[in-house]
Amino acid sequence: MSRRIVLSCIFLALMGTTVRAQIPISRDLLPTRTALGRVGLERNWMAAVPMEPTEKLLEISMADNLIFAQTDHAGFHTFDSESGRLLWSAHLGRQLRDAFPASVNSRLVFVTNSNLLYALDRHTGRTVWVENLSVLPSSPTACDEGQVMVGLSTGMLRSFSLYLKDAKGVVVKDAKGQPVLSPQALFASNWQTSGPLKSRPIPAGRMVVFGGHDGRAYVALTDTPKMLYRIATGGAIEAPISFFGARTFLIPSADQNVYSVDLFTATVMWTFSAGAPVLQEPLVADRDVYVVNTSGVLNAVDIGKGSARWSTSTHGGRLMAVTEKRIYLESYDEDLFIVDRESGRIVADPRSTYTRAGVNLRSYDLSLTNTINDRLYLASSTGLIFSLREIGQTKPRLLRDPKAPKFGSIPPEGVPMEPPSGITAPSILDLHVPADEAKPAAAPDGEPDPAPEEK
Repeated sequence: MSRRIVLSCIFLALMGTTVRAQIPISRDLLPTRTALGRVGLERNWMAAVPMEPTEKLLEISMADNLIFAQTDHAGFHTFDSESGRLLWSAHLGRQLRDAFPASVNSRLVFVTNSNLLYALDRHTGRTVWVENLSVLPSSPTACDEGQVMVGLSTGMLRSFSLYLKDAKGVVVKDAKGQPVLSPQALFASNWQTSGPLKSRPIPAGRMVVFGGHDGRAYVALTDTPKMLYRIATGGAIEAPISFFGARTFLIPSADQNVYSVDLFTATVMWTFSAGAPVLQEPLVADRDVYVVNTSGVLNAVDIGKGSARWSTSTHGGRLMAVTEKRIYLESYDEDLFIVDRESGRIVADPRSTYTRAGVNLRSYDLSLTNTINDRLYLASSTGLIFSLREIGQTKPRLLRDPKAPKFGSIPPEGVPMEPPSGITAPSILDLHVPADEAKPAAAPDGEPDPAPEEK
């Protein structure tokens, strides 16, 4: 009995170092080691978000090796994604009603609150600058080493440069040869689409790829704003566009299709018919693409040909993570759904994980889709973040080769016009476009011009 009291005191003391108000933690809120072991999982880490008694956790997101937690009191907290250690906290001003995922580069973190865009120091959380967007954002932020961009409720994609430049347009560097960060956001470009721009943009080297409510995916230059081409689909693009390798991007559309496009040639390599609108980001892992439609059907699609290796019904829910042999989803009731990656066989449905295995995750009403590695992340609105891993997997397994060229990177020898290795060029046999769906059109007439900078 005394041992339990001592352990409880130690736990409360540790939690008290990072939590302003104690979060009620009951036995039912924490899945037991035995229950998790029945489905092949174990706890990776657990952390409490520093919150006031009336505060509520709204959003968790992941970028690089960081987990971000945003509260309705404008709290913004950053954790190490593998250890769960709280790195720093920041306050974003006014209270939040909605939150969007953050983005990060090597020096800065970007996040929005209401109509404000914040640039925070990645290592300390110090505010570098705040930019008034004038209107509300409608997409998560996205960034690379040179720019940050965000979709707006007006349908506009707005971009800002991050570094100071001299009169000749050359980036200014300090005594150590590092680019000098601007103390304020430097307007770079506006691109106008129709309807709110909800899909997260993707930086691609000297280009950016973004999808619109108008059903078009746009590819534009960033250094000297110029529209290169657009791909038309038959429905709105609301989920994030994903990518494979250095030059293939995947468009999820409400027209029930996923389009694979060569970034450099604007060639539609294949079109996969999902059977229902696709409102989740296609999850790329190795050479597989996992597509979930609004009917709850999960498809494993071959990245080379766009053909389904298998499909299975999940009854709806959200993709959470992909490991070497399994796929994890979250049901509408916050229960785990586990699928065998090779065959599509159901390993454990929500009823079996909850009732038979005893894994109760229903208090965790927030989660994210991990597009980086094999870890699972969940959180409760009361401020508890929970990470799971497969038993014995002490090191995260990356979904992409970290040594592979970055998306949009151009090799020294230039861009080959042939399709990437392992990608089949479209032909009358390989390009599947249903007769009742609009075919994608590359580079139509009447490309939009950059919108003028707002004054």
